[in-house]
Amino acid sequence: MNALRRLSAALNKAVELLLMLIGAVICVILFAQVVYRYAGDSLGWSEEVSRHLLVAITFLGGSVAYKRANFIGLQGIGHRFGPAFQRLVVLLLQWLTLACFGLIAWFGTAYTLKAAEHTSASLQIPMSIPYAVIPLSALVFIVHVLADMTGAPRRDGP
Repeated sequence: MNALRRLSAALNKAVELLLMLIGAVICVILFAQVVYRYAGDSLGWSEEVSRHLLVAITFLGGSVAYKRANFIGLQGIGHRFGPAFQRLVVLLLQWLTLACFGLIAWFGTAYTLKAAEHTSASLQIPMSIPYAVIPLSALVFIVHVLADMTGAPRRDGP
């Protein structure tokens, strides 16, 4: 296994652990919010934090789904034209995926830097903190795609 594939596997494991942690934190926050509301009080920040963490789960979870090949595949394209054409289709899809996440990383970074001027409503933190998940998850996607491009093709699609 080459260094890029090892990096991809290590990143995926770290993201999976982070996703479990974020999910647990969301559960604790929402449970505390229910308890506080039942007691007649409210945690003003809980909804905002949960929303930001849910967005992080969405972006980071997409990279885990890609790594596990759980997206809907395009296996039907090229099967009747033979394995060489199928490899060409997979390679084309990988290049398009790489370009897409390259653009997301580029514009996500620009948007994150621009959002530093604004603060969140209840926490009063720079909005660049929750927005940073966009370019970071795009970089994780890029590592996964590059690792797939350098390794043996998967049987279940790109």
